[in-house]
Amino acid sequence: MPEPLTSEQIFTATDFTSLDSIVTNFPSYVQEVYGRKKANIKNQSNVVDISPYTMETPYKDMQLLVNTTLHIEPHTRQCLYGANGTGKTLLFEYMSQGKIKDFPKHLHVHHCKELENHELSESVLNTVVNAHPYRTVLVRVEKKLEELIAAAEADPEFTAEKKQSLKDNKDYIKREMNTIQGYNAEERAQKMLRVLGFDEFGQKKLVSELSGGLRMRVALCMAFMIDADLLLMDEPTNHLDFPSVLWLENRLRGYKGSFILVSHDRELLNNVCTSVGLMEDKVIRYYTCGFKEFERKKGIEDKKKSDEIEKFLEKNRNADPSTMTGRLKDEKKRWQDAYNQRQVALAGKFTFPAATPLQNKENLAPEDISLINLQNVRFSYKPETNHFIFNDPISFNVTASTRCGVMGPNGAGKSTLLKLLTHKLTPTEGTVTDHPNFILAYFGQHSTAELDLELTPLEWMATQFPKETAGALRNHLSKTGVTGTSAETRMKSLNYSQRSCVIFAKLTYICPHLLILDEPTNFLDLESVDSLISACNKYKGALLLVSHNRDFLKKCAKTYLSVVPGQFLMFDNLKTAERSTYSFIAEMEEGGKVGASALANNPGGGTIHASQKVGAAAGGATSGALGVIGKKDVAVTVDGADGIIKATPAAAAAATPAVTYTVGEKVDAMWTDGKWYKAVVKTVSPGGKYAVTYTEYGNTTTLPSTLLKKLPAGPVKGAPNTSRPNSAAPKAAAGKQQQSKGKGK
Repeated sequence: MPEPLTSEQIFTATDFTSLDSIVTNFPSYVQEVYGRKKANIKNQSNVVDISPYTMETPYKDMQLLVNTTLHIEPHTRQCLYGANGTGKTLLFEYMSQGKIKDFPKHLHVHHCKELENHELSESVLNTVVNAHPYRTVLVRVEKKLEELIAAAEADPEFTAEKKQSLKDNKDYIKREMNTIQGYNAEERAQKMLRVLGFDEFGQKKLVSELSGGLRMRVALCMAFMIDADLLLMDEPTNHLDFPSVLWLENRLRGYKGSFILVSHDRELLNNVCTSVGLMEDKVIRYYTCGFKEFERKKGIEDKKKSDEIEKFLEKNRNADPSTMTGRLKDEKKRWQDAYNQRQVALAGKFTFPAATPLQNKENLAPEDISLINLQNVRFSYKPETNHFIFNDPISFNVTASTRCGVMGPNGAGKSTLLKLLTHKLTPTEGTVTDHPNFILAYFGQHSTAELDLELTPLEWMATQFPKETAGALRNHLSKTGVTGTSAETRMKSLNYSQRSCVIFAKLTYICPHLLILDEPTNFLDLESVDSLISACNKYKGALLLVSHNRDFLKKCAKTYLSVVPGQFLMFDNLKTAERSTYSFIAEMEEGGKVGASALANNPGGGTIHASQKVGAAAGGATSGALGVIGKKDVAVTVDGADGIIKATPAAAAAATPAVTYTVGEKVDAMWTDGKWYKAVVKTVSPGGKYAVTYTEYGNTTTLPSTLLKKLPAGPVKGAPNTSRPNSAAPKAAAGKQQQSKGKGK
């Protein structure tokens, strides 16, 4: 965004009775449109079609594009795809800075990127409200015109013609403000900022006080406030939480102009892009299809090209290097070597060795061994303030077979949950029990901070594993993509993606029993993300994945924990979890309530649900507090076997008044699908909780009396559902039954 004009710059030498004079203060793209209209130039095209186009680096030391075509259709929704170093970011900069000859001057181009120094001095809200360069000028011009009109009425020397000119120009400014929705800018900015985690307190913060990730969120809000003809977005999902990615996707789906998107988030690309520009071999090739179809076509093309080159090299293996055929052979050989190396690297990247066996004194099935068990945990960073991240007690048992994706907005407790699991935080109440000899590997968003940037990757790995040989360490580094000279280059000269790979090399050198990955895809290119997905699926241990990347979650997780303010809910499929999160977003955007309680100010700049405050009326999860899944009310209950809070339809939960049951009594019990099944009471716990076993399937769980029914005296028409519970549930429940036997070790 350009620096705002000062009043002096706007008013100096401007004749406010002349619209032409006022227009000279407008941004250049607006002046171009105005000039074309005044010259009665019709059929103004918004197509970008520049050929041939050659792009050099700023220092003119390398050509990144040579004699290619730069083509952008109106209303394009394009993914720009290419390996690191092909020039994607530089192309964006040249387009947004007007450095491309013959690029249409009347197109408003905005490059969404990190904020510049002059954009950090205002509050978050003011920065977004004042983001639109045209609106900034219009607001100041309108104010000046109002002052001049008021003064003219009291000045007899002002002619009627000049007074009318001032009024006409003010009317023009008002029409332009309405065109760009300038008058409701603050309301629109507040809605966007609320969704991205800024409550009223956070919106008043100075941008300079924010972290890099939060500044990027401000930049996103600015981009959609500006609403440019062509929006350029380079990895916009970095630092976003899951709801923010969903918000971004919806914004892009409804974007009126054109956008070009660079992203490692395959799900986002699949859902919003209808064409692809491939930057490869110093040209741009265009595909008029979605990203999924593009990947299919690209794979076929690369394989075909590889086969053709193999035949050429076989036929011309003795070609004279000084001839044209010999030079062509060398060129094709370089392409083939790079292609083969890429395939080998991707196949072996992020691989894991075998893990050591776990102690199993209880003789459990190996997959049911408990690694970390949270029971009835409440947590507050400052209990004396009565603000709790988890006020309603939460329980979560991580077993050797857990493969769980964790999603939710910032401030709801995802990172806090991970820190409780890894003993970086101590619960305010409740217990965290670890398996005595399990190995944990944790990759956090800031894990690269532990690197000594003065060392090379090889030297640093040697400090972590001093008994290992340099050859073994070098070989393992190469599996994570740190190859050749990169392994012997000081890490301060490596990019963030390469440094992340060094951390992965450390984590995977000795196989963990539990791997926790907190936003691991940030700064990885799409091919590296694919390698990580492949490795996670080959990995035999437990996985906890915190990620905004839905493709990563969908392919690597089996269950999904949605952590939103006031809720801690487990789902067996990503779509259901996503709908739960969408409901939260809709309520946040309206600035209203989440569940039954209003949002409160949070000194951290995010939001707090009323249930996170001691004494709130929302009620505890175990007492049947109401949350929201999609648009349906649900009763939130605790599954006693592993303590995971489950969601069942509220109407069903309230269908039967609380009654008492005895051990051995046969009952109808509700499963998490909201249906009733035959069961028998096994134990009775204090507080009216009953451990029941579903008689047909052997699944054991703990339920409150409200989710049990007395059996009728005889056969009754319309008896409870006796079909099998959903396919994922019995297996999970059977595991929970065994887990409950191993508690307390």
